[in-house]
Amino acid sequence: MQIGSLGSRRNRLRRAGVGLCAALALALAGCGGSGNTGALGQGGSTGVRLVIPANESPWLGAYKALVEQYQQETGVQVELRTFPYDEMRTQILNDIQSGNKTYDVYQIDEPNLYEFFAHEWLQPLTDVDPGFRQDPAVNNYADFAYWNPTTKTSDPAGQLLVQPLNGNVGLLMYRTDLYQQLGLAVPASWEDAIANGQRAQASGAARYGHVMRTQATQSGGAQITYDFLPLLYAYGGTWFRNEGTDWTPAVNSPQAVQAATVMRQLVEVGPSETSTIGQAQVIGAMQAGEALQVHVVAAAAPSMLSESDSNVGDRVGFAVLPAGSTGKPGVASGTWALGIPAGLPPERATAALAFIAWVESKPAQTRFTELGGIPTRADALDGANISDQQRAYLEAVNQSLPHVGKHVRYEFSAEMLPITERHLAEIAAGKVSPQDGMAAMQQELTEIVRKYGYPMAAG
Repeated sequence: MQIGSLGSRRNRLRRAGVGLCAALALALAGCGGSGNTGALGQGGSTGVRLVIPANESPWLGAYKALVEQYQQETGVQVELRTFPYDEMRTQILNDIQSGNKTYDVYQIDEPNLYEFFAHEWLQPLTDVDPGFRQDPAVNNYADFAYWNPTTKTSDPAGQLLVQPLNGNVGLLMYRTDLYQQLGLAVPASWEDAIANGQRAQASGAARYGHVMRTQATQSGGAQITYDFLPLLYAYGGTWFRNEGTDWTPAVNSPQAVQAATVMRQLVEVGPSETSTIGQAQVIGAMQAGEALQVHVVAAAAPSMLSESDSNVGDRVGFAVLPAGSTGKPGVASGTWALGIPAGLPPERATAALAFIAWVESKPAQTRFTELGGIPTRADALDGANISDQQRAYLEAVNQSLPHVGKHVRYEFSAEMLPITERHLAEIAAGKVSPQDGMAAMQQELTEIVRKYGYPMAAG
């Protein structure tokens, strides 16, 4: 940030307790007289102040506006401290290691979640309020919020540790005018997407037939790895054989190699300087009218539609990502989490949970949607005052949810991602074959699994 039916999984979740937010609000009112009311002391009409880190992102403006509404409604003062993406994990780790407890809520990128879970850097939300439950209307994102410390996997029977902040998934975005001009159909498969791209290039209708991120990030995050996930899942590939019992890497499997082969074919109808294509370049290629189609996170849609920044804002369509050999689309979550630091005093933890519960509420998520965010609730579009174009890409997000699989979400993600980024970038550039690149990745991932002592049936 998810394979499996979110709708069915949501139905397994218990409903939130009636009046939870109201009860928490009452608890907040009781915090005002205590001497421990926030990282920076008292503030706001309730005497409560929350300090929360936030990453600089396309949806930051919507989040800031939502936080401002929270302050107006509750009287709680919230300070968002914004950092570049590359600095977010470091800032939070410094807070943990120093024991300063600067922050009342941690905002965590999905690849870093299991590191926080495994080290018990977050307190279960039910420790703060035993009656707290995830609202069934909140999208599940492959059991994103839960942790089983024994299997080291997401498990709805395990601890409830976080709630999702935004609902990012990848989408196919395409030029509706060029599709019509060339008589193209929205691709049902990645092979169809490649054929569409080849035809657009051959006709001269578009400079690039398809653009995806092919640059390896140096920040410890995921660029090409995230854009590869829909292919891996669509062709039935997995990172490991059977997570929870057999952690033998599986990236040299026929399915994973096929996914890497299709990635290389997609790249061949895109920009030749693969090492320079990050998210900004993918968005820019569509905005400039150079690309027939791209696959990119839903949060990029407003940039595509911008009247001031995009040459094709009225000619962009949105669809669920294509299927592979499984016959099903591969979709990966790209979700940020909100969690409460372990060891936070009860008054501050209660205030933090009240904020998180409010963010997940239907009124807040509807407003977040109207502000340009990607909602985390299935019902957030009901009654939302949004444009037809905005509704189009958000409907594509909702249609993607039944197919969603998880991001790279492991205790060792910070060590795994530099490996996957490097090898996938080399495959994309044509420096190595998909077979050789995935075999080399297999060896390095095996060493990480051994280092962490996870069980491997293959030794």
